[in-house]
Amino acid sequence: MRRAMGGLIATASVLALMAAPAAVAAPADSTITYTSQQLTKAGYPKKPNVVGWAPGTVSLPTNTAAQWEDVIITGKAPSFTAPGQLLTMSRFIPSDRQGSGTMKPLNITAVVQKDRSFSMHFQLGMTGTYGYSVGYLTDSVNPEFVGFQFQFTTTGSGKPAPSSGSSTAVPLTARQLTKAGFTKTANTNAWDGTATLSTSKAPAGSPVTIKGTAGGTIKPGTVLTLNRFAATDRFGSGSMEPVGDIQTVVAADGTFSLTFEINERGLYGYDLLANIPVSVTDEVYVIEFQLKTT
Repeated sequence: MRRAMGGLIATASVLALMAAPAAVAAPADSTITYTSQQLTKAGYPKKPNVVGWAPGTVSLPTNTAAQWEDVIITGKAPSFTAPGQLLTMSRFIPSDRQGSGTMKPLNITAVVQKDRSFSMHFQLGMTGTYGYSVGYLTDSVNPEFVGFQFQFTTTGSGKPAPSSGSSTAVPLTARQLTKAGFTKTANTNAWDGTATLSTSKAPAGSPVTIKGTAGGTIKPGTVLTLNRFAATDRFGSGSMEPVGDIQTVVAADGTFSLTFEINERGLYGYDLLANIPVSVTDEVYVIEFQLKTT
């Protein structure tokens, strides 16, 4: 997807943006660590625990990978899971040695497809052996977790490989980003609905939320993907690159909400793109904004 000053030029590469690479996991904040045996006892075995995922399936090719190495989990969701359901990966943060703790959502998501299949890419930056879960909470009075758990070991001391666009991107000032359409408040000129950004400046790794409503063109279940603008000049030209697998979906009532963390410091333009096939509409529906992480 190419971008010119003041607007988007829709091309077939809009669809290619949806094949997002893996997201970088934010560091956990626990000082308590478990051994592999303790994690297994707590419900996080090496082979995915699918008790809460039946009759769904999961394929995890390995339980060990080097830092920032790409790993893919695939499988099929249970028959009662609706297509378009967002699956989120979380890390288990122990609070004691008896299996108690909390789950910390990571910027790693996948969407259940029409045939109930899913494919989740992830890259982990925090070394060590930890418990993880993938799934969702049911929309009910007493929400229940539908998903699976596993343990994973991350080794090494590598660094994330920079994306081709970001490594060569031309830095833009806040004024230049505004001229290119990435304003400090959510720009909805190319969006059918409303949007509110919680902040345009935040410490790196802290949560930022964008939420709002989608209009009639953007149907419930539509996947929304977060992308970063990689400028190629100072006049607003450039391309959009997926920020990992950070996605959300439009809810049944037409609302949406996405809370995400950006670990890289700097000032960038971002957009939240509606994944609507070109065969359905020749319009691109997108929310644009700028965010500075310090």
